[in-house]
Amino acid sequence: MLKIKGIDISRAQEQFDFTAAVSAGVKFVIIRAGIRTDEDTYFRRNLSECQKRNMPYGLYWYFEATSDDAFKAELAACKKSVKGLKPSYPVFFDMEEQKQIDDLTTAQRTDMALKFCTEMTAIGLPSGVYANPSWMLNYYDSDRLDGIDIWLANWTHDPEIQSNFDCGQLMWQWGVENIGGKDVDSDICFIDYPAKTDYWYKTHSGTDTPAKPSEPVKPDTPTVKTYKAGDAVQLSNTALYGSSTTSQPANHLTGTYYIHTADDVLNGRIRITTPKGCSAVTGWVKVSDIGSKTADSKPAAEIRKGDRVQIKQGATWYGGTKVLTGWLLEKTWIVDEVVGNRAVLGKDTTGVFNIQSPIDVKYLKK
Repeated sequence: MLKIKGIDISRAQEQFDFTAAVSAGVKFVIIRAGIRTDEDTYFRRNLSECQKRNMPYGLYWYFEATSDDAFKAELAACKKSVKGLKPSYPVFFDMEEQKQIDDLTTAQRTDMALKFCTEMTAIGLPSGVYANPSWMLNYYDSDRLDGIDIWLANWTHDPEIQSNFDCGQLMWQWGVENIGGKDVDSDICFIDYPAKTDYWYKTHSGTDTPAKPSEPVKPDTPTVKTYKAGDAVQLSNTALYGSSTTSQPANHLTGTYYIHTADDVLNGRIRITTPKGCSAVTGWVKVSDIGSKTADSKPAAEIRKGDRVQIKQGATWYGGTKVLTGWLLEKTWIVDEVVGNRAVLGKDTTGVFNIQSPIDVKYLKK
């Protein structure tokens, strides 16, 4: 598998040492172009440093909008800053605020991401979406993002420890490393993006007609619907997918789950959730893998969103096998969300770390 080392930077790194980055083996840089309606104060400097070194670069814009008007203003500011550039990596949409979870619906968040991508295409730029697994599975309609380039943030803190989540990501943010005296987010890219975007520019310029890539595999014929929303079903080590089309499972589930929306059956897969009636989607499972319907039951939740917890000895990340040790067990963490037996740990109580990592609630203690 192709693995290209990169980093993403913003004004947080201030006078970042690009020479040190090159020496550290960095092959591409994703630059924050702006946040809300403000251009990043180091955007032009970082852009210039990449350009004079012929360093392949991409961009991202951090959105905080919770209304249509605010989104339009932030999108307009982004377009003003990036229009006319020709990055060899996409321009990524970044939305990750708690208020956007609280104040927007899944449909609204997904609409904003897709609108961003459409507008980038309109001004001649390739695009993508940056998100962590929790957002891909619970806060975006991942099926509607099928075909959108995904940059997945799932920190394993070691580039050799792969993410357990398959969201169709072409890029992966694995953690932080120190380069030139600055802590910087670090990434792995799994494709030759400069070649991909070169083809994109040619096919969207109207001046070239290069050979088309091979036709994608057509999806399977939809499976006959046999469930209705709210049906309780039993899963036993059942593969969980991030969308109706991703090829590799993100996890395996055992226990009682609920059909989210029966009309969502696509390519033989259906959305599930827990608890019953929850608006957040746990993920997609194959209809053929679902066991028999079960009596309606709802497990008691001992760990809740907002709880302060510690990780128990012998714990692993959700779906992982490597036992966690060291400082992770010493810190007290704030639970960002709980869906079934899966919790997502966010910041530690000092506010220094924000790991956004999933773990089984059985490995947590208050």
